[in-house]
Amino acid sequence: MKKLVLVFFICITSIIARSQKGFELDVTTKLGYYFPVNTNRMPAAYFPANAFSPAAGVSLGYVFFKSTGVFLGAEYSCLSPVMKDFFTEKEINVAWHSVNIPLNIRQNIWRNFYLTAGVTLSRQLKGYYDGISAFSHQKIPEYNWQGGAGCKIKKLRISVQYYRGFSNIDKQIKLSATRSLGATVRHQEVFLKLEYPLWRF
Repeated sequence: MKKLVLVFFICITSIIARSQKGFELDVTTKLGYYFPVNTNRMPAAYFPANAFSPAAGVSLGYVFFKSTGVFLGAEYSCLSPVMKDFFTEKEINVAWHSVNIPLNIRQNIWRNFYLTAGVTLSRQLKGYYDGISAFSHQKIPEYNWQGGAGCKIKKLRISVQYYRGFSNIDKQIKLSATRSLGATVRHQEVFLKLEYPLWRF
């Protein structure tokens, strides 16, 4: 009897979901401007500079009552700020490329306008040093919160969002196989995001 009830419940849920066509698969892209917070007040030359941060990915969402949506995505982000090596005075390009997993809520507020809020897990892929170091190892992954506003033009959604780390991260920047450079950074970014639905089901 319990199995029959469970099967019935799954069938009804599936029928409702299909009839409402609430699920949506989107392709996303964004262009961010990274301006990290220098909490330790390091000299500007030895702290990561402002930089552009492009990203692209996909997201899967579910829309409730045609006004509220929850979206889970995956995106690849390229971030390469410039800074100086404290010891050699040489300029280095830091490769902080990452895979980001954003979880966002989108709320329509008026006609084609909406607000967004959420959190993002960032898993840095390269550019960090995980060997022997006098400093504590870099925290991976990083967690960030974000909020923004946007509008819908036909099927395309365009939004401007603000993105900030929950805490400071002691970055261990890889310079060579045996050498690293440290910087304490709190992520801060503003970005323009484009989202386009590929499939609704």
